[in-house]
Amino acid sequence: MAASAAALANRHILSTILLHLSDMKYKDRRQYGPDQPVEFLEFRPTLVPAILVNKLWADEGTSILWRRYPHLPSLKHMPSERRQYYADKVHQVFALSPPMGGAETLDYLEGLSWPNLKSLELEVDLQPYGAPFKSMLHAGLEHVELSGFQSGRSQFFVENILPTLFNSGKNLQSIRIGPDTIMDDDPVHASALYEYLDALPAIRAIEVKLVNFMDKDALFTRLSQRKGLQSLQIDLDPGLALLPILTGAHALPSPFASLRRCSIMCYPEIALALPTHLRMLEELQLDIARLPISPHHPSDFTIFEDMIAELSHCPELRNLKIGVSSLAVDFPSSILLPRLSGSALASLAETCPKLEDINLLATEPSAIDGSLISVRDFESFCKALPHLRSLGLKLQPTTASALEMTSLQSLGQHCPELEVLRLKVAFQLSTLTGSDSMPQILISDNEFAPEVPAHPDVLPLFPKLTHLALSRPDTDLAPVSDSFTSSVSSHSTSIVDPTVEEDLVRSWARPLLAHFPRLEILEAWGDFSGEDNESLNYFLPTQEILASTWEFLSGIEQDLWEDDEDIFKDSFEEGDSWHSLEDWEKASLINEFAFGEDGPEDVHEVYPDMGKLALRDEEPEGMITPGRNVESDDYFEDSPVHP
Repeated sequence: MAASAAALANRHILSTILLHLSDMKYKDRRQYGPDQPVEFLEFRPTLVPAILVNKLWADEGTSILWRRYPHLPSLKHMPSERRQYYADKVHQVFALSPPMGGAETLDYLEGLSWPNLKSLELEVDLQPYGAPFKSMLHAGLEHVELSGFQSGRSQFFVENILPTLFNSGKNLQSIRIGPDTIMDDDPVHASALYEYLDALPAIRAIEVKLVNFMDKDALFTRLSQRKGLQSLQIDLDPGLALLPILTGAHALPSPFASLRRCSIMCYPEIALALPTHLRMLEELQLDIARLPISPHHPSDFTIFEDMIAELSHCPELRNLKIGVSSLAVDFPSSILLPRLSGSALASLAETCPKLEDINLLATEPSAIDGSLISVRDFESFCKALPHLRSLGLKLQPTTASALEMTSLQSLGQHCPELEVLRLKVAFQLSTLTGSDSMPQILISDNEFAPEVPAHPDVLPLFPKLTHLALSRPDTDLAPVSDSFTSSVSSHSTSIVDPTVEEDLVRSWARPLLAHFPRLEILEAWGDFSGEDNESLNYFLPTQEILASTWEFLSGIEQDLWEDDEDIFKDSFEEGDSWHSLEDWEKASLINEFAFGEDGPEDVHEVYPDMGKLALRDEEPEGMITPGRNVESDDYFEDSPVHP
């Protein structure tokens, strides 16, 4: 006891413990109403109880709380002489402009110094609100970032904003300028950056992607010879003007010799010419597009395969993301798909054996033709990537039927580190090996519980997987193909025998429990036909495994809004084990009842406590379940149709 008390009175030990506590996090779901979507929120333990222990604990606890992205507006509620005490603790700042039209100001930041600040991220209009942040741009700053609308025109940007951002001295290591900072009708020439970049040799990371700079090609050429540059994010000018400096007799000598991370939007010809110069590259993100002014070329269909062939020059590659956007007026489309062969996938794994993260996609409404991916090639791909942590392949489900039965087994057997798996394939999850030893899901009066497997030595295929995305399969619960156009708003109105429905849901729920013990997100990535491009997420699905599985198979948005069980319990026969209104029954009742202003009188007579709960046979025609999120891929969120 004395030893523990002494340890907790030691500043270093106490700080280590509280820092570890603050780094812990847990995730939970929230749904604030039956008409609201489910949200997946991340929480961290509060340090407030620790801060209240004594002065030492308060000092260390507040230091941790203020170190990383503190809530700066809380300073305005403090005495002015106390604000500097907290400003001294800050290492990272993210700041926003005050709300437009309001009376709020940033006066509480004036007169403060920030001696320990290392990272400054501003989503602030610097023309009216920039003055309080100048004291943050000191010699010790290592990262600076500007995003958000800037009311000043290009002259103000060149004469005021750029000198302000680069004013932090020779220790600045990275700079990012966001896409909304320069007005579309008033661009700035990229040469405005040259003198500042030349004066700051310590800068290792530069991001100017989708910023309204003119002549990005010239900036790219200049940066290709910059010594020590490790990270670059940029979109190039439309066209092929850069090809002569990348290929042929007049190519630049050893461009980007030190580059480790690269994110580029460019024409496919430029993308294909880059890898031979990027032998030290570890992370590559390519957004491939053209100005879509002409019909497609035959080579457009093989852009993924051609790109993978060039990646043999990048043996250190760990993270790879390739997205294909508009290459022609009619390509890619829902009919014309870029293709990916199994031999190309196997070759990628063989030449880049350190890959941990792979994401290949074509933008909506297109996908990748996977008809040339054989079971054997996919097995070879998996065998060569034992360190794979994340895999995303946006295949057209109807072209990838060969992968439905075996690809999960291949990934589970050879890629034990997988945490994220997004394959747009209509897997038959119920056929996973080991079904004889899978848990039986028992319904009690109060909860469901998996029965102990008959063979406890059977190990889960995906012990670390937290996110699983696949296309909804063709089952009795799947929506009828002609009942929707581009999205699914409700489940099929066809009647399914309850016993068949229950058996189907259980046959899918059991492998989810057995082989995905850490699953946090189950994602329905479209459907088996490839017509439905929407993505639905089911958060923490194993907490209500039967309900989540039923929702997934039916194409229904996750619903956590529960009615009082006492309202319904008398409507089911006593002794019927699965009519207990628990997990399975909640799933079956989704969309069977709806709250409305006027409910049938006979319902209120039978269930007097139901209020305005009204029977509904099916959703009205054209009804869209609220709260859906259209699928988006992070590196196309802000991208235009063409570079």
